[in-house]
Amino acid sequence: MTFLACSLCLWAQADSLWTVSGRVEDAKTHKAIASASIMSNRVGTVTNADGEFVLKLSAEPREVVFSCLGYQSRRLTAAECKSLEQQGKPVRLQASSVVLDEVVVEGHEARDVVLRAVDKITQNYPKEPNLMRGFYRETVQKRSRFVSIAEGVIDVYKTGYQKNDYRDGVKILKGRRLLSQRASDTLAVKLQGGPVLPIILDLVKDREILLNEEELNKYSLRFRTPEMTDGRMQYVVELKPRVTEFYALWTGLLYIDRETLAFTKIDLSLDMSNRDKVTEMILRKKPFSLRFTPHELSVTADYVTEDGVTRLNYIRNVIRFRCDWKRKLFKSNFNIVSEMVVTDRQEGPDIRPIKVRDSFFRHDNFYDKVIYFEDPDFWGSENIIEPTEDLMKGIDKIKRRLK
Repeated sequence: MTFLACSLCLWAQADSLWTVSGRVEDAKTHKAIASASIMSNRVGTVTNADGEFVLKLSAEPREVVFSCLGYQSRRLTAAECKSLEQQGKPVRLQASSVVLDEVVVEGHEARDVVLRAVDKITQNYPKEPNLMRGFYRETVQKRSRFVSIAEGVIDVYKTGYQKNDYRDGVKILKGRRLLSQRASDTLAVKLQGGPVLPIILDLVKDREILLNEEELNKYSLRFRTPEMTDGRMQYVVELKPRVTEFYALWTGLLYIDRETLAFTKIDLSLDMSNRDKVTEMILRKKPFSLRFTPHELSVTADYVTEDGVTRLNYIRNVIRFRCDWKRKLFKSNFNIVSEMVVTDRQEGPDIRPIKVRDSFFRHDNFYDKVIYFEDPDFWGSENIIEPTEDLMKGIDKIKRRLK
């Protein structure tokens, strides 16, 4: 039997904030669990690559919910969390076991289940405008070294999920950056993405990308072994391209709640069989003498269900590529990771769109918008994704060079 272990500490800060922090790990293997969800009253965060998290709350929580795909969720009060911390005991979440009766798909083909889930999007997802407060981080690695780090607090406005809407937008509230001073570390290419990820890669809302019958007909779909999350059975549907298009298609997994048919997680990678097609999709511009070779573009979108409504919770984009300058001996491998977690949200008919003059656009570069300043209390009460140990080392090295 596998368990999920989470070491916690809970304390009240001088500014009346309550902070839950700790590490999420598998108690059997002691390996960190990345991207586990920690939430209380629609305020949330996720664990980093090391399984660590910090959740800042405006008051002592009634309960904190820990959840991860493949495990039974557990709800703990603030007092229970503190008691476990004082005793040095972890929170253990029991791994979900798949019951034979639960895996029966009632004769439905995988394609039928996915199409029925698409039809139910307008029922399962927000019908009214919502404003999400999010934490966004963008890191660039050259080989194994971090050469730039940027992060910010953003607001994301979305209309209801009945259809995609041009009014959806992103606003940067505050941010900071650290950039290597080595000329050789300069990234000479510009890629699509940035803080607009929750707009352009929310595949449930922007159904033109994948979740429509015309696009789905280009894929082979089949069931994989079902999984559990939050005590609910999930269909797991694998998709692979079955035709050739003038643009790159996807491979990956769709997770669908068996009862509500809501998409709860989408995990995709672009098919790399034709790298020229992938380059056209992700590269904005580059110097003429630079050869750009993509190796990976993957997208993970995670959704949570509360009060019968499924909402976007976390989105992550990974791009790996090689830059090869003509007449230069060495090639450079780059790894760009962009991620956003929804830390708070408001919803209702009175939520107003973000003004155009305040909006961040997909053709903008994050470094052109984010403001850098050194301040240990910069984030205050805002929730963030804890940096990984390697990321912290990268930050320290860059800080030393800047000084």
